[in-house]
Amino acid sequence: MKKHWSLFLGASLITGIAGSLFLKKKQEKQVESTIPDSYKNYIGSWWFVNKQKATQHTLKVEDSLQILIDDRKLSYMLVELTNTRLVAQDEYGYHLIIQCIDRKPTSLYDEADDVTYLLESKKTSDDVPANN
Repeated sequence: MKKHWSLFLGASLITGIAGSLFLKKKQEKQVESTIPDSYKNYIGSWWFVNKQKATQHTLKVEDSLQILIDDRKLSYMLVELTNTRLVAQDEYGYHLIIQCIDRKPTSLYDEADDVTYLLESKKTSDDVPANN
């Protein structure tokens, strides 16, 4: 009787582990399929002004979610990505937060300087209509 009980317990354990692995893979696929809609809002180029230093800077987010500030790649860890917020933690532990309103990035908060910058869309040569 003890032999049957241990076989039953072993089979139940294996079934449970296999089921949880299957469920985990299914959930990962669902998460991957929702990410593209969330990050599309952030792809593009913007400029902002640091009023304290009287300097203008550029912010670019590429398709791969690579962030460039003044054409320099930012080494970061993605903390949060939603339709309204992209939160990145830089290599020094400071957060950069890009806020979206109506699917357009409108501000950049830099925790290192404790400053929020207003973002303006950067026009590219592709955005300018040709004169005929």
